Amino acid sequence: MQRWFSVNNSDRKTFLHLFWTLMQKAIFIALLFISQTSIAQNFLSWQFKDRYFSASIGTGSSTYFGELNFKDKISDDLAQISGAIEARLLSRVGARIEATYFTINGHDNQAPDSSFQRQRNLSFNSRNFHLQLHTIYYLKKYQGDYHRRWAMDPYLFTGGGYLFYNPTAKLGDESFSLRQAQTEGVSYDKWTFTIPIGAGAKFKVNEFTNLNVEVSYHFTFTDYLDDVSNTYATEFLNETSQLLSDRKDEVGVVNPVFYDQIQPGSERGDPSKKDRFLQISLKLELFIPPELFSGKGEPVIRKPSYRKKQKTSPKSETKKDKS
Repeated sequence: MQRWFSVNNSDRKTFLHLFWTLMQKAIFIALLFISQTSIAQNFLSWQFKDRYFSASIGTGSSTYFGELNFKDKISDDLAQISGAIEARLLSRVGARIEATYFTINGHDNQAPDSSFQRQRNLSFNSRNFHLQLHTIYYLKKYQGDYHRRWAMDPYLFTGGGYLFYNPTAKLGDESFSLRQAQTEGVSYDKWTFTIPIGAGAKFKVNEFTNLNVEVSYHFTFTDYLDDVSNTYATEFLNETSQLLSDRKDEVGVVNPVFYDQIQPGSERGDPSKKDRFLQISLKLELFIPPELFSGKGEPVIRKPSYRKKQKTSPKSETKKDKS
C-alpha cells in the first residue's frame, strides 16, 4: 500500500502547535494569577478592584452525528481539551475566545446485522482543532463585584467557529488520510465553518475560581467529517484508494441485496444532512487581575493603624533640636 495517503504529518503538527501555544499561554496566565504575592500578603487587596477577565481550561466528551453513528449514541469518553479567555462586557453579556483539540470517530460495525450500514462496513477517526468566538448571555444580572458573584450562574451562548478536521482510517496497521484518498471521487477542504449553540452553569468555588459545566451542539457546513456523503467513486487514484472506499468484502456477505447494490457510482451516504457534533465539558475558570494586562503590580492596600502616637519626652525633643 502506498504511503502517499498516509496522514499528513505537517497538517497534524500545524494544529497541534497552534493548540499547544494557546495552552501554554493559558497555563502561564493561571500560574501568574496564582502567584500574585500581593493577594497572599494582603487579604483586603482583592476586594477593591473588580476583575472582568478570566481564563479557563477544560476537558470532556465529544460525539459526532452523521452517517457512521447509526444510533446517535453519545460518547462518554474524555476526548477533548480546551483553553479559553473570557471577558464580561455588560451585566448579562460576555465574550469568549476558545481553542479546542478533540477526537471523534464512527463505525458501521455498530449497526444491526444485515443492515445496509453493516454491509457497507466503513469507519473513521479524526483529530480536530477548533477555534471559536462566543457571545454569552447570563440569565442573572452581575452582582457588581466578581467576588460577590452568584453561587450558581447559568448562561447561554452562541457564535462562530473554524474547524480543522482530518478523517483517517486503517488498512491493516497503517492509517491513511481519507480526504487525500478521495474515496468518493471528490476533493473537499480540510477546514469548515461552524455555528455552536450551548448552555452551561458556573459554580463558585472561592473568590477567584469557578467550576463550569457546559453542553454545546455544533453545526458544520460540511458532510465530510466522516468522509461519507454521496456516492462511491467510479474512478480511483489507485488500489489503496479503492480499498478505503469499498470495504464490504472485509465482512463478507451480510445481506446479499445490499452487497450487490454496493458498486461504483451507487449510494454511499446521505448528502441532505450536514455533519454535527456534541460536546459536554467540565472547565476550571480563574479570574485574572487587571494588572496582568497593564504590567503594573497590584496595589497593596494596608489597614489603617489605630495605635495611639507615643508621647515624646522633653529630653528627647531637646536632643532633636540640638541635632
